[in-house]
Amino acid sequence: MTAIPLKPMGIVLKVTRSRNFLVRSTGPIRGDPKDLLVVDRDLRVVGVVRDVIGPVSRPYILVKVLLPLEEAGSLVGEKLYLPSRREISEIRARGSPKI
Repeated sequence: MTAIPLKPMGIVLKVTRSRNFLVRSTGPIRGDPKDLLVVDRDLRVVGVVRDVIGPVSRPYILVKVLLPLEEAGSLVGEKLYLPSRREISEIRARGSPKI
């Protein structure tokens, strides 16, 4: 089984008190990603984009955490991914229960 190549959205800097990941993007964000699902490297849904703030060239992204806080804390320093609708369909077609 081949892996689905996902582009990294950014790296988790911290988990805020309001249960959001603060993610520093890897580059400019195209379009409005609000309410899109966010996955980790294992294609597990970890959150939903809530807001994009900061400089256009490399903004910060607030992602509402959908995991227990203990698990969320383990993702600090890790890359998160913003799959396209097509990529989500491919993941589902493979029978992944994670999305």
